[in-house]
Amino acid sequence: MRPEDGEALGSGSAGAVFAVPTDEGDVALKVFPGRLYQRTRLRLERELKGLSALDGQVLVPEAVEELPDGRCALRGELCIRSLLDLVDDTGPLPVADTLVLGTAIASTLARAHEAGIFHGRLTPANVLFRASGEPVINDFERTLRPVFVRDPHHGSDFLAPEGPHGEGADLYGLGAVLHFALTGLPPGPDRPELHRVDAPIDLLALTENLLAEDPGSRPAGAAEVEEILAALVPEQSTVDPELPVAVSGEIQGFPLVTIGPEPASAPVPRKRSAWPVLTIGAATVLAAAAWVLLSGSPEPPPRAQAQPGPVKTSTSPKPAPRVELDAPIDHGSMVELTWRAPAGFDSAVVVADGTGEPKTTIVRQQRTMKVPVEPGRKYCFLIQITDGGGVQESAPRPIRGAVCRN
Repeated sequence: MRPEDGEALGSGSAGAVFAVPTDEGDVALKVFPGRLYQRTRLRLERELKGLSALDGQVLVPEAVEELPDGRCALRGELCIRSLLDLVDDTGPLPVADTLVLGTAIASTLARAHEAGIFHGRLTPANVLFRASGEPVINDFERTLRPVFVRDPHHGSDFLAPEGPHGEGADLYGLGAVLHFALTGLPPGPDRPELHRVDAPIDLLALTENLLAEDPGSRPAGAAEVEEILAALVPEQSTVDPELPVAVSGEIQGFPLVTIGPEPASAPVPRKRSAWPVLTIGAATVLAAAAWVLLSGSPEPPPRAQAQPGPVKTSTSPKPAPRVELDAPIDHGSMVELTWRAPAGFDSAVVVADGTGEPKTTIVRQQRTMKVPVEPGRKYCFLIQITDGGGVQESAPRPIRGAVCRN
């Protein structure tokens, strides 16, 4: 049976994929347009062996085959659909599904990058869902890309501007996937500011930062992105992991938060972030002043009562602030922030709009950020920095006549 006699599932920049029936069930067969020479095949087999260490999170081809007409093909597990198909069929994903999907992808990329493996062409078309609903990343193998080039512009709307090389390109691809999941659109160069009223500002800001044109302005790594997204994932306490649940778009399976089987040996623990120190400091600062945005009253707000606990006192003068926030630039639905801080300090952006608790977004070594806002609403902003010890903060900055007080 020719692969073309099976069901065509789609095509990429190098090959076309078909669902082909076998005695063991349907499989996916990715067919390339030419013959594979021995040296390239050996290099491909070595690459697949390396990828097998990520099996469960990465969809690794099971075998390299030569078809009767000499063409090369990769045989592998058949998945039910891609993120591209899902969003095209049902529209943007719910925010909760976007968060757990993004966390799963960031976790996969973090493990791959720790092993020195990079994808380079991460798009919604190669984020696939197993029948269980579990997301996996396809097309990690890079050996065949320069050998069989059918359409070099395939998926270019989702690819990093600097090209498909290194960790930065994968971070941009993750941002493109998140943008597509939230909006149903690729992140083109002339895209409007990302805005979705039901999404947490941290998710929107992270997505914009991942899509920064300059790779140096993106987050420090996939592990950092995983940490931020995981903190935003809603509690799953009402979900019974033993029962199938409906994920988005009529996919029936287990919770998307499932990544795959545990590795045979425990992975090396990643370096812990210093930000628990900052977030505790931020909570203390914000609880101590109902602060940042007042409705315009000239009277200072009443000070909140301190919570019981140990109190440290010092006769030393408070050190001068070492972080300076420039005047925010208001673009209507987005505010552009720029600040200066010492090298080696991580940053967090605190935003208050007077409707609830101020929100803190960790941005690490970045010194700029675009914050989605609601047109016409008053806001206050400040920056906090830490080197893993204490927390320092800038003076608050208002827009639209807001009154900010510490």
